[in-house]
Amino acid sequence: MSFLGWPIEQSPIDERRSCWRKKIATDLLELFSKTFPDVTYDLLWESPTINAQAWLLGSVRYVRVYGGLVRHAAITRSGLALAIAHETGHHLGGLPRDPDEAWITWQGQADYWAAGTAMPLIFGSNARKATLRGARQLLKLHEDLASLFDEGDEPDLSPQCRYAIFVAGALGSEFPSCAKAEFRRNYQREYPGN
Repeated sequence: MSFLGWPIEQSPIDERRSCWRKKIATDLLELFSKTFPDVTYDLLWESPTINAQAWLLGSVRYVRVYGGLVRHAAITRSGLALAIAHETGHHLGGLPRDPDEAWITWQGQADYWAAGTAMPLIFGSNARKATLRGARQLLKLHEDLASLFDEGDEPDLSPQCRYAIFVAGALGSEFPSCAKAEFRRNYQREYPGN
């Protein structure tokens, strides 16, 4: 675990595969930068952290991807793209907002926006296939990493519910009931559009 409690990679990959994965990540980040120019994207390649994050510094929106996520065996181009789309969704995904951080779109809504809005802009007619593949990869990654978190540090949405959100967004279906229920349980208010 990193000093922030984020998981880190345990076994490095060979040099050839590492170079290939870095190219995939930089190409995706360039594509996201062109598609969403109001967000600044970067790759912290040397970091073993298995994560990506969105943050705001003044009025500048940032998305960072860490090398440990890019190099993780469960993640391919589709999974990485969906993770980047999710982080972009924290900035651009709309309501509802996270009650603890008023500027950031809530986790479940960021997932839904990523699958239904960002991925089609990035992948066009191949978006549904890429999103569903990426959702399976992120489900596996979240399930694999779940055991590393203490009960108090667990995210408000289960890996299975997040998978359901991604699928609903990709298929243009209604926001899943599991996510609406978690939103109500954690934030004691109705999910917008309910």
